[in-house]
Amino acid sequence: MRTVKPEKHLRFCQENGFSSHFVSAKTGDSVFLCFQKVAAEILGIKLNKAEIEQPQRVVKADIVNYNQDPMSRTVPRPRSSTRMLQCVLSRAEALAAAR
Repeated sequence: MRTVKPEKHLRFCQENGFSSHFVSAKTGDSVFLCFQKVAAEILGIKLNKAEIEQPQRVVKADIVNYNQDPMSRTVPRPRSSTRMLQCVLSRAEALAAAR
């Protein structure tokens, strides 16, 4: 179920000069591809068809419920999301250097 209709989303992006990306925070669908596209756009790299259509691996995250007492809070160590972004940027940089 989408909160914003695709037509309204696309119209807003076109009117304001934004790129358009449909992702799902709930299922993780297309999140990795969105990072790839944004990184490639920033670095001026054109992704090929194989890169765009590659199977997407969904990264699962734990839901954390914090206690109300601020002294008892413990912050879980980040898993692989930072590493994933670094991999995307490193790959994009490598592609840029190869050209």
